[in-house]
Amino acid sequence: MTHVLREEILRFDPSIPIEAAWTPPSSWYTSPDVYQLERRAVFARTWQPLARVDQVVAPGDFVSGCFAAEPWVVLRDRENEVRAFYNVCLHKGREVVQGAGRAEELVCGYHAWRYRLDGRLKSAPRIAGIRDFDRNEMSLVPMRAEVWGPWVFVNGDPDARPLKSLVGELDARLDATGWSNLQFFTRKSWTIECNWKVYVDNYLDGGYHIPHMHPTLDAQLDMKSYRTQLFGEFSIQGAGAASERDARIDYDAERRIGPGALYAWLYPNFTLNRYGPCMDSNYILPLGPNRCTVVYDFFFEESKGDEARRFIEESIAQSDVTQGEDIAICESVQVGLGSRAYDRGRYAPQVETGEHHFHRLLHRDLLAASQQQA
Repeated sequence: MTHVLREEILRFDPSIPIEAAWTPPSSWYTSPDVYQLERRAVFARTWQPLARVDQVVAPGDFVSGCFAAEPWVVLRDRENEVRAFYNVCLHKGREVVQGAGRAEELVCGYHAWRYRLDGRLKSAPRIAGIRDFDRNEMSLVPMRAEVWGPWVFVNGDPDARPLKSLVGELDARLDATGWSNLQFFTRKSWTIECNWKVYVDNYLDGGYHIPHMHPTLDAQLDMKSYRTQLFGEFSIQGAGAASERDARIDYDAERRIGPGALYAWLYPNFTLNRYGPCMDSNYILPLGPNRCTVVYDFFFEESKGDEARRFIEESIAQSDVTQGEDIAICESVQVGLGSRAYDRGRYAPQVETGEHHFHRLLHRDLLAASQQQA
C-alpha cells in the first residue's frame, strides 16, 4: 500500500452528507493500483453470481470461468449439493477444467491429477518417492456458494456474511412479483472501454440521465414516479409505466413494464431489472482499470408460441437499444475521467443517492484494506 494510494482513498469522505459531498477522485476510475486493490478488498470478499442454477442441474454438471483474474468452477456433487472451488490444480497451477460439461470427477489436463466432486484429491499419477505428501493439502481450495433465485453466488471470503442475510427485503419484493415463475431465455455480453464503476454509477443515478439519453425507455416510464430506496448492501430504484401512448415507441409500454419496473443493485457489481413478465440481470465483470464486460441474462414468464416470441424479440431489441446508449455514455465518461481538466464531481442530491451509497460502501472496503496493509 503506497502513501499516494492511501491518500487517494481518503480524498472521498463518506461522512459528508450528499448535499455537500464530492464524488471520488478520477484516480479511482483510472489507476491500476486502485484496480488491484479492488481485486483483493472488494471482489475477493463479495458475493458474485458466477453461474445459474440451470447450468448445474444434475450431479457432475460443472461450469467454469475467470473473474477478476481468479479462476473458478461451480458444480453439483453426488449428494446434489452445489459447490464452488478455485479452479486451480495445486500441482502446477493449471486450471483443472475449462468451459462447462458433466463429469464423474475433475481431471487436470496437464498431468491427470484427479479430484472428486467434493474437491478432494483422488489420485496423482507418478508421484512415487515424494515425501510428506498430504492429500488434503493438495485438494481443491473451496469457495462459499449459495443459491439465490436463478443464480449460484460464490464468495472467496470464508468469513463473509451469508448472502440471504444481505438480501432479505429485496428477496421479499422479488417474491411478491412472482419471479420464481421466470425462465432463462438467452445471454448477451458486451465489452466496454470503461472502468466497471462507471457502468455502476450510470445505473445508480436515479434515472437522472434517462430523459436525456434514453428516449425510448423514457417513453415507457412515468419518470415523475421514479424513486430510489437505500438498504445495507443494495438499493432499489423503481418507476411506474407511462399511462399514455408515446410516439417514440410503437408498442404498449404498460404491457412491457406491467405494474412497474424494479431496478435492483447488489453491491458491488450486480443488477437486476424486474418488470412486467420479464427480468434481465446485468453482471459487470472488471477486466482492468479501463475495461469491463457486462453480461446480460434475459428471463421471461412465457417463451412458447408466436405471440410470446414476438414479445421477447421486442423486449430484447429495446434492451439492446438502451444498452447501446449506455455504452456510448460510459465510454465517453471514461475519456473525460482521464482528462487533466477533471478531478472530482458533485452529486445531484435528489436523484443520485444510490450512487453516493455505492461510493460509501466501496470506500469502506478500500479503507479497511489499506489499514490492514499500512
